[in-house]
Amino acid sequence: MLARRVAAGDLPPLRKRLPAKPLVVRPLKSAGRYGGTLRGTSLAPATTSDLQTTMVPSLFRFSADLAERAPEVAESFEFNADFTTCVITLREGLRWSDGEQFTADDVLFYFDDWQFDEDLSPITAPQWVRDGERMRVSKTGDYSVRFDFALPTPSFALLNYTGAPAEPYVPAHFLQKYHPKYNPAAAKEAKAAGYGNWQDQFSYFAAAHYGVQAPERPVLDPWMPVEMSDQRQRYERNPYYWKVDLDGRQLPYIDEVVIDYVGDIEVTNLRAISGDVSVAGLDLTVRNYPVIKRGEEEGNYRAALLTSERGADVALALNQEHKDRALREIFRDVRFRQALSAAINREEINNLVFLRRGTPRQATINEQATFFRQEWADHFAEYDPDLANDLLDQVGLRSRDPDGIRLRPDGRRLSFQLEFLPHEGPKTEVAELVVNHWRDVGLNVSAQPRDRNYLLTRLEAGGHDASAWHVDRQLERAAYAYGAYSSKLGPGGDSAILYANGWRTWLRSGGASGVEPPEEAKELDQALHEWQLYEMGTPEYDELARRIHDLIAQTLWVIGVVGQAPSPVVVSNDLQNVLPDSVFAGEETRWWGAANWFWHPHRAEQWFFTT
Repeated sequence: MLARRVAAGDLPPLRKRLPAKPLVVRPLKSAGRYGGTLRGTSLAPATTSDLQTTMVPSLFRFSADLAERAPEVAESFEFNADFTTCVITLREGLRWSDGEQFTADDVLFYFDDWQFDEDLSPITAPQWVRDGERMRVSKTGDYSVRFDFALPTPSFALLNYTGAPAEPYVPAHFLQKYHPKYNPAAAKEAKAAGYGNWQDQFSYFAAAHYGVQAPERPVLDPWMPVEMSDQRQRYERNPYYWKVDLDGRQLPYIDEVVIDYVGDIEVTNLRAISGDVSVAGLDLTVRNYPVIKRGEEEGNYRAALLTSERGADVALALNQEHKDRALREIFRDVRFRQALSAAINREEINNLVFLRRGTPRQATINEQATFFRQEWADHFAEYDPDLANDLLDQVGLRSRDPDGIRLRPDGRRLSFQLEFLPHEGPKTEVAELVVNHWRDVGLNVSAQPRDRNYLLTRLEAGGHDASAWHVDRQLERAAYAYGAYSSKLGPGGDSAILYANGWRTWLRSGGASGVEPPEEAKELDQALHEWQLYEMGTPEYDELARRIHDLIAQTLWVIGVVGQAPSPVVVSNDLQNVLPDSVFAGEETRWWGAANWFWHPHRAEQWFFTT
């Protein structure tokens, strides 16, 4: 594909496109052949997809269990003795997909002109702040960048963020024309191009790897975007990609990637069963696995069950800031949350929804964590309706109406809604079973699926009763690296389990705004921040990890149902080097989820088609 362009004089020869020391990739099974098109699906232009998760060119690449970290865009890093300074050395000679050199200036632009620019980022992302002070970023050479912190930061996001992996650079040479610091006419040009302001235009061209990407934007990816229509995304191989196989042949092996929008999760599953995609997994549902497995021969694919890294594939949380005073007081009583948890028949849910292959458990850290304790997973997770009824009586909810529904202290029915996002797993089926279990102990709860933007708006405004989503990023390194910043188990929650936005705002602003949380929330927040001051594996790290997860269990702000559940994936028989045979044979546990960014550890640049 590229040889023709070189022969025509449209492209430099390979030796001028590769760095002096390209990254050598050992293929999973064998060296591949060139050509072919990877095909996948996405639910909508604004969401990520299986194939986009393969494309991130991260500073460091992690194994599927996150235990191993290897250089990628970065060659190395070095901390000083007290972890207050980190120098990252970049791989020299990389080029953006338009042929321009990649240097430390692209990292500085990312921070100085995007992350730290108050017109683009009015609030600095918390991972760049320590003890109220923003980290300092400076260039120490054309290919080295220094980061200075106010506190020890062995948990530094650029070294430990895994889902998605850290990508702290943008093509500065390309984006400067959209920034008024470099182009005084940027605002005027943005208006003329149909954008509301220059910030909107800059953000569109700066963004990558989550939904629609600007085809004009240069990338370091194995494939570069060339078409973004209302029906699909299309990518072609990056002629300047900086990895080679053991024989020195430039990667990727595959020429093109096409991602079609399907709009419905059931259509995603049908496309996979019909053999219309090269790989699928992100939107496959476990309830369809028997059908998926039976369709292997006709669909010309192999199916496997990976294991979700999620501490809870479905989790529930009550609004701790409810505007109804009576509900707020009930929801804040830990005995009520314990009762809700004990009333859930997790074994039934596991049998009916997860093919008996999930783990009935509380929402907590993944079992592979070095400090894991089974008691956290078991805390009020055993089905015990008698205990649930007793706890509800203790809360003061003894009285019932003629239908058996418990009455609030003001005499009204105890009724509320459980709102949830109906994708990324069997949320609908689980939510409907859970509210039936709660009905059995006298609670009138309805399960309501919601649009993502609608629900998140309600959660941020505190206008909901309860919500359901999942608790991911629970492999050890991910839980440690994200800490208090975006943990759904941290005080206030996050994403579609945002159960006290006012608490979260208060904690993140140092008390300047929001609602002051209770002492146990402050204690948990403090412990999460202290945890990140210590290197993984040290005694202090282990002690804080146990303290954090003791607090998570005791407060039970997030209630888990089933975790570490089976996650179906499909791989075309014509596609090689994707997963080891032991995974398809069910002989090896392979973690899957946002913690390791789904397909990312499996290095799509070395996948190839046999025909």
